[in-house]
Amino acid sequence: MPSFAIRHPYLIIVFCLAVVVIGVTSMAQMPVDMFPPIDIPVVLVATFYNGMPPQQIEADITDTFERFFTLAAGVDHMESRSLTGVSLIKIYFRPGTDANADVTQISNLAMADLRRLPEGTLPPVVLQVTASSQPVVLLTVQGEGLNETQLHDYLQYQIRNQIAGVPGATVPPPFGGKYRQLMIYVDPVKLQAHQLSPMDVVRATNSSNLILPAGDVRIGPTDYNIYTNAQVPSAQALNEVPIKTVGENSVFVSDVGKAVDGSYLQYNIVRVDGQKSVYVGVQKQGGNTNTIAVVNGIRKAIQSLRDIPAELKTSVVFDQSVFVREAISTVLREGGIGIFLTGLMILLFLGSLRATVAIFLSLPISVLIAFTVLHMMGKSIDVMVLSGLALAFSRLIDDSVVVIENVYRHMELGEEPRVAAEKGANEVALAVLAIMLVAVVVFFPVTFLFGVSKYLFTALALGVVIALFASYFDAVTVVPLFCANFLKPEHHGSGDHKAQSWGKRFHAGFNRKFEVMLNFYEKWVRRALDRPWTTVLGFLACFFACFLLIPLMGLSFFPRTDAGQFMINLKAPTGTRIEITNEYVTKVENIVRQVVRPGDLQTAVSNSARAAAWLSGTRCSSPDFRDTARSRNNCFPNEGRPSSWGQSSGSK
Repeated sequence: MPSFAIRHPYLIIVFCLAVVVIGVTSMAQMPVDMFPPIDIPVVLVATFYNGMPPQQIEADITDTFERFFTLAAGVDHMESRSLTGVSLIKIYFRPGTDANADVTQISNLAMADLRRLPEGTLPPVVLQVTASSQPVVLLTVQGEGLNETQLHDYLQYQIRNQIAGVPGATVPPPFGGKYRQLMIYVDPVKLQAHQLSPMDVVRATNSSNLILPAGDVRIGPTDYNIYTNAQVPSAQALNEVPIKTVGENSVFVSDVGKAVDGSYLQYNIVRVDGQKSVYVGVQKQGGNTNTIAVVNGIRKAIQSLRDIPAELKTSVVFDQSVFVREAISTVLREGGIGIFLTGLMILLFLGSLRATVAIFLSLPISVLIAFTVLHMMGKSIDVMVLSGLALAFSRLIDDSVVVIENVYRHMELGEEPRVAAEKGANEVALAVLAIMLVAVVVFFPVTFLFGVSKYLFTALALGVVIALFASYFDAVTVVPLFCANFLKPEHHGSGDHKAQSWGKRFHAGFNRKFEVMLNFYEKWVRRALDRPWTTVLGFLACFFACFLLIPLMGLSFFPRTDAGQFMINLKAPTGTRIEITNEYVTKVENIVRQVVRPGDLQTAVSNSARAAAWLSGTRCSSPDFRDTARSRNNCFPNEGRPSSWGQSSGSK
């Protein structure tokens, strides 16, 4: 292969240019996220029957569905929760099944079994549960002079519709606020006086608040559609709805109660920095969705909102792209430091800037080839892939170092660069291949993992393996071609020492010092070889002594990080009113503000909700039907802040 590359230089150059173009294009098209997508096939089925107790929900809805869902193909196991008025069933499928097909077959089974459920049961809601169901942006709205009902309406019907068009974004219903609703408050004494019941008021309201087609009228050349519109336009009109007529006297809603333009009973209270507010958790769609692009699109969309009052202000209180950017920039920075130090070492030992450039040609070519293949496999740019490449950066240039060292050896023997490049690369090509395969054998078995580890580490291992194969190709083609055309022949033993450049003199001095260190090292190696048993026993003792440190080390799936935020989950006793839960949350917020220094605390967002709020983007459900609350606290990065305080009061 080195001989072929030297004889056909233009083919190799065109191939490298194609790698650059295709690689850069692939990188631009790959989604960017914190971690690889974890595609565990899970389907959630939620069925509602308002007011039904948990025991009846389990007997009449949950058990009926669970028996019918066993007909689905590929089901691994099922989990269910029966709460007051709602049945939640999670169906876990075996890894490797098509998630979309799983949702389709569960939806079909659920609708086919609907006739077996109690009359009045709402059609089940079937959702696909993925790791990307967590919000990437929390968007809050606040406005001076606007109440919770107005805030909710503007976010639900105005802002939500405008930001839903952002590519890759899913905007669920908002959290907090009050649902606007016309309410009729009746007086039981007045009902009894008119011999009425609350259901009489309900039936009269439903029968009087209608819009029905009444045929059409053809007048001249026009055909007019006629409608009987009896819908009430306001709460005042609802007060004038008749409930009962006896003779010439009618009993109206205003005679037994009062209709007001109010709100539905509130079961969800959101507070932002102590003030009641409304927020929506914007989620990232699955597939090739870019977290950074979604966040940027949301931020751009809220800058040009229409049909909202000037006093309504929108703000982003949580932005996951900040952590994605920080994680990626950290990996790139550490990888850059490693590349710089590696280049410095190569320059010190080889003493040639051209040789250093030749070696570093393998880095961009190898990385771009890896990104091209990963893009074709549907992978994303994330911390795991970048960590694998950063880990392999120093290894990627090893093959080129071996080749160029042997080329230099031939040049020192007096051969011309072209001949030295061809002979030197051919001599070590097989050895370089063996070294590369040894590293591949270490990483490739990672691709056979299963479970969550498979989704996390497969991309890392594939990135390293592909880059190693690319580095071997570069070492036996690009590096010999570069050496044959750009390296200068070495002439030793001629010329004045003082006429040498500063770099040559520095390299010669470095080699003399390095020879001293090698002599010292050789002396200790000889002593170790003279005492083989002592050396082996000493290394074995150190090896087994390392195991004694394992109990002192922590065990975790991921290393601890300080993301600048923590969450506190609260659970009140069953039946606690939402107002009481909100008071508990207020006390917790005050404690947080006392513990955290004012300069460190950026935003505090709390969400008090009943467990039925599970349909929203953030997780506010609990195993039993309790009032639950979640407090999210964002803090400014501060080197003076101890990293352990967040761990004691919440979860990262």
